[in-house]
Amino acid sequence: MATQRRYGFVSNVAQLLRWLVRICGPRALAVCALDVAAGVTQPFLAAALPSVVVAALTSGAEPLVALALVAGAAALLQVLVVLKAWTQAKSNWYYTCTRVWGGLDLCRDALAADYRYIESDEAHKKLDLATRAFFNDSSMGVEEALRRLFAAVGGALGMVAYAAVIGMFVPWLLVPLALLTVVSIAANRWANEKSYAVMDDEFAASEAFEYLRRQALDSANGKDIRLYRMAAWFKRAFAQVLDRNVKLRDIEYGAFERAGYVAAACALVRDGASYVTFIWLIFAGSIDLPAFLLLAGMVSGFGTWMQTAFDSLSELMVQLRHVSAYREVHDDCAPAAHGTNAAPNPGRAHEIRLDHVSFSYDGSEDAVHDLTLTIHPGEKIALVGVNGAGKTTLVKLLCGLYRPTSGSIYLDGVDVASINPRSLWREFSVVFQDCFPFSFTVADNVSCSGGEKDVDPVRLDACLAQADLAEKVAGLPHGAETHLGQDVDPEGVSLSGGETQRLMLARALYKGAPVVLLDEPTAALDPLAERQMYERYDELTAGKTSVFISHRLSSTRFCERILYMERGRVVERGTHEELMAAAGGYARMFETQARYYEDDSIGDRPLLNHEFDDSKGVCPQLNHGGDEDAE
Repeated sequence: MATQRRYGFVSNVAQLLRWLVRICGPRALAVCALDVAAGVTQPFLAAALPSVVVAALTSGAEPLVALALVAGAAALLQVLVVLKAWTQAKSNWYYTCTRVWGGLDLCRDALAADYRYIESDEAHKKLDLATRAFFNDSSMGVEEALRRLFAAVGGALGMVAYAAVIGMFVPWLLVPLALLTVVSIAANRWANEKSYAVMDDEFAASEAFEYLRRQALDSANGKDIRLYRMAAWFKRAFAQVLDRNVKLRDIEYGAFERAGYVAAACALVRDGASYVTFIWLIFAGSIDLPAFLLLAGMVSGFGTWMQTAFDSLSELMVQLRHVSAYREVHDDCAPAAHGTNAAPNPGRAHEIRLDHVSFSYDGSEDAVHDLTLTIHPGEKIALVGVNGAGKTTLVKLLCGLYRPTSGSIYLDGVDVASINPRSLWREFSVVFQDCFPFSFTVADNVSCSGGEKDVDPVRLDACLAQADLAEKVAGLPHGAETHLGQDVDPEGVSLSGGETQRLMLARALYKGAPVVLLDEPTAALDPLAERQMYERYDELTAGKTSVFISHRLSSTRFCERILYMERGRVVERGTHEELMAAAGGYARMFETQARYYEDDSIGDRPLLNHEFDDSKGVCPQLNHGGDEDAE
């Protein structure tokens, strides 16, 4: 669901100022305050200057004295104009820096968050809102909020300064001015409440529109849209979503429009009553002409500052929604309490034991239910079963991405909950079904160093060779330093599906962790390619504790033990021969698949189109524990 109003106005403003000072330093706050002061003083003097000129001309003073007085006031005014230009430029730069660099806080929070939260739909929606605080443009989020905050402060100070001058001459006039100000504030607050009331619906409508836009412009959908004549459906869906969005916007903008009418009416009453009062006072002899000009300028300026204050305050309230959204994500992403112990026996093949482990996504039905299982050091296990059986969930539990709802998982007898996650993850190499390369270099994608440590070129070349990618990488424009994809480097290249699978194999080999988990990483390959890829994994993970998942049962016949899962439970265990003899669910599933695939016909094919040659070099991490610093 969309963000809730969990943070008050003052709290959000304090957060904005903390960002400003932390990122740009205390000097930035001083410059922004000076910008407000200059912004109030310069128009104040401009409004008072006609009164000064008339007073000088009618005072009977020597012409040179009058001229010097007027010239001094004009010079001071120009100094303030220059000062305002400088402070405004510097302030805008500070606002931009705060938005840009503040966005790193959101990135850090997302990277540090619990994986279970990050993959949830709720997190996706909240992160989308929080992203708008930093990464949309300068007219939205933190930058605009800061700009509107100081503009609102300037408007309030201008109202006070101008009201003080008016009060010196006509104190009782402050009462109707104050009442009219309260009415305008009340109208503005009512408009904000209306805007908040439709905020969640606006977000949902915007999300629907973005979904339709992405689908309509996605080239992968072009075939279906044209062949099945879905263009009319998209047009109708677009029209419905846009109509809903327009109606919601009409509610929001209509509220602010009516609040604007109230403010305009208050301004009309204020200005009319003030000018009638001043004209009456000048004819009564209570004020002279210079005072009349000064008061007229003050009333006009008071109205301008009031409009500035209310407009800025209204927009500030809108932009603080994004600040609230970020702060909610920040709270949600706070690292959960975790263990502090190091993983036992680092770099060695581990025993993994599950003791009555259950896991539920929504608290109702278990995706994994009351599972007790021991995976012995160096053992190769296959997890098989229909979609939704709980295989992927079990893999995420094994490597610590999920925490059991109940029960415990032990690594060499040590409760995983007591182990520091970074230390735990060093012991696992995992390849998931939805694997993809990042738009970094080949070397970075394989080593995952991220610049934190140097890439070992010998180790990199050996792992690429064993993954059958050495020739491909050697033919790239910059070898292993070639970027994948064009997101970062326009000259980047793309890999085929099979090449991406081999890249993931090279990554797992480079890390060299003692536990290897493969969650259907070859699902997109044909049966022959998948069989060859799994046999390569079998060969190159000798001596490691390994768990293989495949939806094609023939691909995992090499495993020492096969676990057949249904509805989160392991219902059958044994070797392929034992499970076939039991004539249970595994046997029925295997026989069904055997009707479509000639298993024996691919059993003797060479792996990955060539025989493996040990003389070409081995990955340094294949026959012993991995680098403790590998992440």
